[in-house]
Amino acid sequence: ITGDHVKSELKDLVLDIPKIMSNIAGEIVTLHDSLSYYQVFARFLIKDNELEVCPMLRYFVRHGNVTVSQWETGSPTGPTQDSDTDSSVEIIEPIETQEIKNGCIIITEENEVIREEPDTTESNNDSPIEILEKEPPLDCDIDFGIDTIDFGADIDFGEDVIDFGGDIDFGEGGDVEISVLDAGEDQKNESLLDNTTTRNKLVDELFELTAFLSARCDELARHSETILSEIPDCPPEIQTTQLGNLEKMLGTANKPLEKLTNDKMRHLLLLKNSEKYLDRLTDSMHAQLRLSDKMEDSIEEMKLRVIEAEKTYEDVEPKLKKAIENTKYLKSCVESALSSRYKGRPVRIMGEINTL
Repeated sequence: ITGDHVKSELKDLVLDIPKIMSNIAGEIVTLHDSLSYYQVFARFLIKDNELEVCPMLRYFVRHGNVTVSQWETGSPTGPTQDSDTDSSVEIIEPIETQEIKNGCIIITEENEVIREEPDTTESNNDSPIEILEKEPPLDCDIDFGIDTIDFGADIDFGEDVIDFGGDIDFGEGGDVEISVLDAGEDQKNESLLDNTTTRNKLVDELFELTAFLSARCDELARHSETILSEIPDCPPEIQTTQLGNLEKMLGTANKPLEKLTNDKMRHLLLLKNSEKYLDRLTDSMHAQLRLSDKMEDSIEEMKLRVIEAEKTYEDVEPKLKKAIENTKYLKSCVESALSSRYKGRPVRIMGEINTL
């Protein structure tokens, strides 16, 4: 991202998730041979012909990135209901009265009662329909067969006064509206790669598959490839699969697993599912940008200091050379003076002065 509008740019990154998931789904679909080899090997090793390995991964390979509802029910449209239970009209048995004969009462979803008179030979085709309001249920007393209930009059509840917190402000007036979100239905409409639970299940099965293929490659690399062929009843799929083929299978399985578990995907999924994480990451990015600005200012300041130091060195260098020449001249004078005092013997002054 450029960093001009951090929060909006991070939100735009989430828009790339469907394209990334589509590419991952296309790579998972190509794992048919790897899963078939794994299942044949597991069934042969455990001696269980009904064994199913990586069920969700196998379903994904057959059907693609379908919804969670289709994965749970096996139907693209999800669970269906009987028409009787979904009917919006309830028909009650015909009744007979003095006014209506062989008529019926229809109760609709609007809690209205429709009383319809049947057609007779003496009436016209347009029979009158009277709409009545639903009558309230009748009150009736139920006898539970209990004369007296003993609530324990002798129980001592104490005389202490309980402080319920009279200073607490519970708000004033107004009805509180509580909205309940049906998260379960939303999750069922998500695809297998978008839903957190099913995506984690797919990742676990991919780890299982790659671990098997890696161990099998290691076995064939260290031991002879004809060992299993000597075992009776060994399936031909196991005998004919060479080390090179297994390495290709392992590489194919590692590609979607790497894309689902890398740091970029982890950040994108957190940005998609958590608004708080988006705010926290935005604040972190702003802090990094401020620190970057400070470092850039420090770099510019250091460049200015380097320029000043070079200018100072240019001014001081001639003076330094002259001081070194004077020091060497004084050194030779002192050596000559000392030599004359010791009957012309050579004198050499030792020390750091010779490093000039």
